[in-house]
Amino acid sequence: MVQLAENRPPYVQFELRPEEDREQSLAAGHFVAKDVAYAIITPMGSKDRIECVAEQWIAQLERDTNEGRFPREWFRAFQEHYSAWQKGQEPALDGSPIEQWPPLSPAMLKMCREARIRTVEDLAAANEETLM
Repeated sequence: MVQLAENRPPYVQFELRPEEDREQSLAAGHFVAKDVAYAIITPMGSKDRIECVAEQWIAQLERDTNEGRFPREWFRAFQEHYSAWQKGQEPALDGSPIEQWPPLSPAMLKMCREARIRTVEDLAAANEETLM
């Protein structure tokens, strides 16, 4: 479970990873893989990454949301993000895109992207560790 570190949600991206389908591999006599969606979660202001199966993560978030341990609006946003990703679409940002902020030089923009700062609001809420 992702802990609430700031008043901004964690950065989440999804990706497909091949995993062995053991039953199919045994039946075919060779390695058979299936695609499994993973969620890679980076809490705001952290370099740590939490990786888990996306369906399981969404289900855990729903339980935590229903028990009041996770903000309902964040849960809805992550559900929409996952749904958009499954359809091959870019998720909507919560705030002003950092790429459209005039004060940033190209080098500063690159640093923000590497720190997973996607909006001006993310930058404003960033802690000292993130800013370094």
